[in-house]
Amino acid sequence: MAHAVSVSESTGLNPPTLTHAESPVSAEVIVPRHLNRSFTYLIPARLQTRIQVGSQVFVPFGPSTLHGVVVSISSHRSERGEPAHETGGLRERRLREIASLLDETADGALSPQLLHLTRLVAERYLAPWGQCIRLILPASPLATRSLRYALTESGRKSEGQSRRLSSTARELLKRLADAPNGLTLASLRRTITGPLTQTLSNLRRRGWVRATVPKPEEREGRPTKIGPPTTHGAVPARSLPLPGHHLEPAAVPPRLPLWWDRLRVALNTTRHAAFLLQAPSAIRSACLFQAAEETLARHRTVLIIVPEIVRASGIAARAEARWGSRVQLLHSGLPRAARAEIWRRIHSESVGVVVGTRSAVFAPLGSPGLIWVEDEEDPSLKEEEEPRYHAREVAWMRARQHDAVLVLESAHPSLETRAAMEPLNLDILVESAASPAIQTVDLRRLPHGALLSEPMIAGIGAALETRAGAVLFLNRKGFAPALLCRDCGVSPRCQRCSVALTFYRRAARLACHYCGASCPLPDTCSACGGARIEPVGFGTERVEEEIRRLFPHARIGRLDRDIARTPAQAEAIRRLAAGNELDILIGTQMLFQGPPMPRAGFVGIPHADAGLHLPDFRSAERTYHALLDAVALARPGDAGGKVVLQTYLPTHHAIAAVVTGNPALFHEQEAAFRKALGYPPFAHLINLRVSGKNLGRVREAAQQWAGMLIAASSRERAAVGSPTASKSATDDIIILGPIPSPVAQIRGRHRWQLLVKSGNAQAVRQAVRASLEELEREDGRGGLKFEVDVDPVEMV
Repeated sequence: MAHAVSVSESTGLNPPTLTHAESPVSAEVIVPRHLNRSFTYLIPARLQTRIQVGSQVFVPFGPSTLHGVVVSISSHRSERGEPAHETGGLRERRLREIASLLDETADGALSPQLLHLTRLVAERYLAPWGQCIRLILPASPLATRSLRYALTESGRKSEGQSRRLSSTARELLKRLADAPNGLTLASLRRTITGPLTQTLSNLRRRGWVRATVPKPEEREGRPTKIGPPTTHGAVPARSLPLPGHHLEPAAVPPRLPLWWDRLRVALNTTRHAAFLLQAPSAIRSACLFQAAEETLARHRTVLIIVPEIVRASGIAARAEARWGSRVQLLHSGLPRAARAEIWRRIHSESVGVVVGTRSAVFAPLGSPGLIWVEDEEDPSLKEEEEPRYHAREVAWMRARQHDAVLVLESAHPSLETRAAMEPLNLDILVESAASPAIQTVDLRRLPHGALLSEPMIAGIGAALETRAGAVLFLNRKGFAPALLCRDCGVSPRCQRCSVALTFYRRAARLACHYCGASCPLPDTCSACGGARIEPVGFGTERVEEEIRRLFPHARIGRLDRDIARTPAQAEAIRRLAAGNELDILIGTQMLFQGPPMPRAGFVGIPHADAGLHLPDFRSAERTYHALLDAVALARPGDAGGKVVLQTYLPTHHAIAAVVTGNPALFHEQEAAFRKALGYPPFAHLINLRVSGKNLGRVREAAQQWAGMLIAASSRERAAVGSPTASKSATDDIIILGPIPSPVAQIRGRHRWQLLVKSGNAQAVRQAVRASLEELEREDGRGGLKFEVDVDPVEMV
């Protein structure tokens, strides 16, 4: 009897297998490429008892060999010897065989839940399934060059039959006969010039050649240095908490009994539940460790997702001090070989707690009972490259899959998360910290060219006198955002990107923050030849220069990407500040990353509304959150803490809400603004971008894409008919654009974009997917790139 098994049919813990009487003939394999379909491969007889859904395999793919995953298997064979295929019968002679298994044991198979998760991610974010399958594979799968080809016993006895073979086949057999351990494809290509890939395939079909995956110690002819399991992802000493940051988290505060009791009840059940925790860092940390303890006591695992590597390392250090080798740190900053070993350790179920950054949400952790997402509003949780998933949303998917408890936490949750939690009556805890005294300075009243106001200078001076410490926050690095010609108004721009070059006085150079190109300062304007070229605006470098002029004897440090290019460099600066070795620290949002620093006596914000002018509907929310974080760097008012906030827009709701300590003011006005204009959380957004070298083709393709979506929207309205009470006007698909992207050129590629809005997520995704597939078919290899960003967090 014919039988087929696929990932869509298997959602339990144990992958389905065929009986011995129904040995699988073919398998559908997904490969990690920009492809939305699987490929059919024959299963060699030697693997038929070991292949199952989720098996990681090596398969021939064109001239290469790729690492793929089996997503379905079939035992059906037609009378003509054609394995079943969803697109119709394929002759067996046209199908190629699976080369080998990555892991010869059943323990190496990926779980049905992880496979299904990749399908959910592909559907949600309109990404090719092949790209999504990458997310659950080990970090360092063997490349084509690592696959070794060797003679079988039959191949060694084939000398008498080799005269009938091609010259390429004879040469290949001769080479392999001299290499008992096999040779890689790269080695064979050095001396064999004929159709090597096809010849290998023919000889493997005869059973004369086999492909093998070398053991770790055999790869590349060198031993692979793998230390004890607990050393991979271990936190180096420099990543341990800063002075004053206690290793042992405090107990859950007594004022949180109701919220905590509900969380404990949820952890003791096997039903999915979600919680939102809004509180200062110390309270959130205490709740995390207590919740993890409860989860581990019930023999379930814990997954902790953190936006930044430094912060993840700090949490992992404290967790390791508490639970030892059951803790594993996983992030992209680790060497690829170490990440692959960590992946295998997690997959073997020898880990109880995984702490990691965005990609760790796909860790092969079995039976998670608690999934904790720290700083859920942080943009770092959204992947910028395809597939553009959001770790917060994937965490929600996994929690539902495993009936786990999900906790989203932050000092200031996003509007989207608030809106998602409240209608579902999910548990939300709001706990605030004591605030400092805040003074506002209207920059419109300062003399032209003045950088710091008298109250700010006085506040810094007072902090120096009392040795209380001062912090200046400005989310703009460099000396000035740009140079400007006072004669013609032109700013020097990057030749490859359509952005103004940032001015760095100390290096005496201009630099592009998109492609990294830099050039010396010009003597004259390239447009008019004028010599009056001056900086406009200011960044952290200019603020530092001014502070050094005003306070020449102060110990001053700066924390931005130009000074701290690595986590270790950033942490060294934080340690200086935490150890009272700096009097004044100037920095960007890097001030808020990593373990919390001791609170300063004075915090200055020279340009509070700088982020409000970005072409992004979230600019107000991000400015509000950044200002809250900056204010939190100061001591409470009753301990002498003071903040001076300079702004051109003192009445803006993002500024006023921070100054008055009234979060409702911000949330109500921002929600009203977004609802009126149809932005999240009141509508779904998809940002579409076309890029390429030829501006005319890019513009034409973007216009074509918009036309296709407008036509789809018209068909949708016609199918629905006249609006009824069950259909909201916000369900319509609205297309904004196409227009040149805010940054219209990067690295020589022109960029156009359009924004799609709708209250109907399913309808808008269907329309975009259909149009994308048609455009990619038409373009073929035409050099255009079509990008889809569902629920974008960056609009620039």
